[in-house]
Amino acid sequence: MGMVGRKQMKIDKSMSEAEFKNMVISIAQRFGWLIHHDLPAQSSAGRWATHTQGNAGFPDLFMVHPHQGGRPLVIELKAEKGRVTPGQKIWLDACELAGCHAAVWKPSDMEYILYTLSNPRL
Repeated sequence: MGMVGRKQMKIDKSMSEAEFKNMVISIAQRFGWLIHHDLPAQSSAGRWATHTQGNAGFPDLFMVHPHQGGRPLVIELKAEKGRVTPGQKIWLDACELAGCHAAVWKPSDMEYILYTLSNPRL
């Protein structure tokens, strides 16, 4: 994806999904996006879970730009070797059909992520 005369961005492809999520959220906030992400919580039994009501697999990030318009972004984040579950695929496909821009992003997609977040009207 690099352009002539422009340095290719170096990203640590071994970063965890949590590190990647924090990076994407930070970038999105700098470009003015409103962001929703559900955080897991620890139960009194010491187990970590993200409690939801309804269908499992909702994507990691839901983002809209309050001033630039464009389609909402529905993004599933994965570490470089991560895989989408069947439930996540169903949600991504349904959100795309509903008019959102739905995608799976990995650390190796950083140039595309920066382009997308800096151009909210895509």
